[in-house]
Amino acid sequence: METNRQPLDMDRIREMLASEDQKTKVAAFRMLCMEKFDQAEDLFQNCIEPNIEKYRKGDCVLRLTDEQGKPLANQRVKINQTGHDFKYGANIFLLDEFPTEEENQKYRDFFHQYFNLATVPFYWAELEPEQDKPRYAADSYKIHRRPAPDLCVDYCNEKGILPKLHCLFYDKFIPSWLPKQDAAEMKRFYEKRFAEIAERYTGKMYEFEVSNELLDEWKWDAQSVLCSERDILVWAYDLARKYFPNETLVINESNRTPEIGEQDYRSPYFMLIENLLLKGASIDKIGIQNHIFCSTRYKQEDVIYNYLQYFDPEKLLKGLGHLSEFGKPLEITEITIPTFGEGEEAEQLQADLLNRLYHVWFSVPNMETLVYWNTVEGMAYRRPDGASDENRVRGGIFRRDLTPKKAALELKRLFTEQWHTEVELVTDAEGCVSFRGFYGNYSADVNGKTLTFGLHKNEEIQQNLIV
Repeated sequence: METNRQPLDMDRIREMLASEDQKTKVAAFRMLCMEKFDQAEDLFQNCIEPNIEKYRKGDCVLRLTDEQGKPLANQRVKINQTGHDFKYGANIFLLDEFPTEEENQKYRDFFHQYFNLATVPFYWAELEPEQDKPRYAADSYKIHRRPAPDLCVDYCNEKGILPKLHCLFYDKFIPSWLPKQDAAEMKRFYEKRFAEIAERYTGKMYEFEVSNELLDEWKWDAQSVLCSERDILVWAYDLARKYFPNETLVINESNRTPEIGEQDYRSPYFMLIENLLLKGASIDKIGIQNHIFCSTRYKQEDVIYNYLQYFDPEKLLKGLGHLSEFGKPLEITEITIPTFGEGEEAEQLQADLLNRLYHVWFSVPNMETLVYWNTVEGMAYRRPDGASDENRVRGGIFRRDLTPKKAALELKRLFTEQWHTEVELVTDAEGCVSFRGFYGNYSADVNGKTLTFGLHKNEEIQQNLIV
């Protein structure tokens, strides 16, 4: 893309990153992280924004009549979007996980105001730490960051948000009592696990993640002999379809979008999906993570250069375009956006990066779901040996006191203001009004009555409402 912008002075950038002054340091991070976004103004204006208008909205005609079918002409109608079809969520790993009831209530209060989907933990190691004593029930004993599934599902049902299961086959966090070197026995135990979960949660989840991060298996500290089997994922998806015949089955992998953008059809994840589909694996949806874990082990200023590819909109769109060629819905399953430094300027940078990244993802036609990961500062995953600590990234969008950072407010603004439809119209002689709005659920206020309807993709444009 042609640009008149001058290249960054990297020597000056390094000097700024070494500064003890926080504002100077944050200014350097801003120049590095926003460079590609700033250079892509034409991409946003000519592709990203038009795609949002084209793929996230639809036309609707409402025809209002009385009970006898007579059109209600010249009536003022106030139309308001009450819910998005697009899913924007977060993991719900901190539900009732705080030391005080006041904090737990604050978490319960904000979660459903900011998200319409929740990722529920089904990590086997904590779900069944004792053989044949699973922790499904809401009143199960506590394990940090692993609230019982029933507790999460009950909350979601109460607040009108959708729960999703994470995940069925993840051979990293597995119970110590499993016979890890006996493949046949491991498969028998996995089948028992799938069957139990199916019996309890079929029809209760938005979707079921089947596998997670198997391309990173070689780095895991502990796993079973199953990981070395050539077609273990084909087996896992066949087993999932056996027990979840009518559910949405999702494959999930770690940060690979820029890699796919660079390596095209030779990237490991693209070839893995293609291989699985050619072998008949029943995959309904493709998930990919976007953790910008800049500083889990090292200082941000030392490793930031390794993560700049995640702030390149052209590369991200190219990678997601390749994944879209499989014809499956897409999902960014786990999102982490760091806070670079301290103070208001650092929080504003995190919010600006969230804005740009969510615009990119929201514009992709096949994208259906965006899931933020660690929402609260200081409560993220930390390896027991301390070798890696996600809290150092400061990727939370809420402070530890559970007040929203600028990024949380920006996320909420996007889906409740910018990507939100609210209009006031007057019916014509046939009792009709027409508008173009974001897909979702709506209310129409007319003559003191509130009527509900939906504007959904691939459904009829005209709807008749009786006032």
